[in-house]
Amino acid sequence: MTFNNAWGHLGRLLHGNRQASRAARLNIKALKRILIIVALCGLVAKATPAPSERKEKPVAFSFNWLKTWTYVEAQHTPIPKFIQQYDGKPVEMIGYMIPLSETRQIKSFVLVPSLFGCCYGQPPAVNHVVLVRMTGGATTKVYDDKIRVRGQFHCGEEKEDGYLISLYHIDADEVVAE
Repeated sequence: MTFNNAWGHLGRLLHGNRQASRAARLNIKALKRILIIVALCGLVAKATPAPSERKEKPVAFSFNWLKTWTYVEAQHTPIPKFIQQYDGKPVEMIGYMIPLSETRQIKSFVLVPSLFGCCYGQPPAVNHVVLVRMTGGATTKVYDDKIRVRGQFHCGEEKEDGYLISLYHIDADEVVAE
């Protein structure tokens, strides 16, 4: 019996059957209240997303945090706990894009805190930059100005052909002008 059918049936019992005893009508009224409460609980349960469907608010992550320690590749310096605690968490970072190979439909790039400190003179330390990869085959355009990147943060040594290419990366869901 659906909720609407039960509701109609109760209405007929309450109002259409004048011969029902007073006790029976009271029991039916109590049952009606219970059905209403159960229906409301069902609506609340549907309106509340399951834990897996809830999205965590991204943490505003700063290059200043990433620069507070010195990484020595030969010693495999461990990444500090205050950075590791964000591994796998949603973050947002503000910085500048340096595309790796593409000039259009960018799939990955390096996010740096400043264009003036990069590429002129000394290259930035590996723990001062973040590798960004677009998720799900998405691409982004090239930005010359400051951008905001949102996505899943990951930390740990990442090597390619035996060379360290990254300590941090973001699987980006969104890249927008700041």
